[in-house]
Amino acid sequence: MRIYFLFLSFLVGIGYEPIFAQTKLDSSDPLTELIYSISEVIFSNPFRKEETEIRKRITESNATEIRDLRIQLKNTIRSLSLSRSDVKSKNGKLLSFESELESIPSLGGFLWKDESGTIYQWGDWSDFYEDGFSREKLRFEGQIPSFSYEAGTLYFFLRNPPGSLPVEFSFLGWESNFYAFGDEGSLRYTNDFRLDPSERLGDFRKAFDSIRKKNPGSQIITASDLTIFMVPGKPKPIYYIFLFLRFFLIGWTILLATYIIRMSLSFPKNHLPEHRAPLS
Repeated sequence: MRIYFLFLSFLVGIGYEPIFAQTKLDSSDPLTELIYSISEVIFSNPFRKEETEIRKRITESNATEIRDLRIQLKNTIRSLSLSRSDVKSKNGKLLSFESELESIPSLGGFLWKDESGTIYQWGDWSDFYEDGFSREKLRFEGQIPSFSYEAGTLYFFLRNPPGSLPVEFSFLGWESNFYAFGDEGSLRYTNDFRLDPSERLGDFRKAFDSIRKKNPGSQIITASDLTIFMVPGKPKPIYYIFLFLRFFLIGWTILLATYIIRMSLSFPKNHLPEHRAPLS
């Protein structure tokens, strides 16, 4: 009877699992969110959690920068009403536009193309040339940020200003180092301030082989137009506390499950009254 009851409870639990999952996603109760956060810290792999968080923050920062720069370029070129004839004649509009481009510290390059070829180019695009020389064949053309203008396409890419580094990302338990490079090869994001900001993707990729040997678990992640190198840090004492707590809870769960199974499989003995001779 107990076995059937446990089996029924298991089926009911499966039936309510999607509802519970949906409730978890939709829950805005601070106490519930705190419980979920604590359980995630205890049961998840700290390096994997940090890797996910770093990738998320870098991707969000990159998307925000691209969006803001796209809006700024659109407003600039439309306010000047720049046309193909202005580019060919190199008049005052083009000079004003170039001054605006030079005033944007995060802009690495600007390119105006249509079906006939390149109309205007600003900045160093040599890292995007497919063969290293041709201006008409671009690598990663499909993922370079762009927008349409006058039956053509305007491409642009970001590059950190010289000497600038993003804010440091630090998390509980581990402190991984990360190095994110753009498609053009420049360093975009890192929390290692010892690295030269002028480091190039090709050079760092060669050095990363030796880093992998010294730091097992190092890996390369591709996110959008970024190549991210992850190097796990050394665990802090609190990591071992969470690790012990994790094993303790797992062991306790196994013992509890074993006890429940044994109790469900043990049948009570039939206690029949003893046969005694009738009293005379």
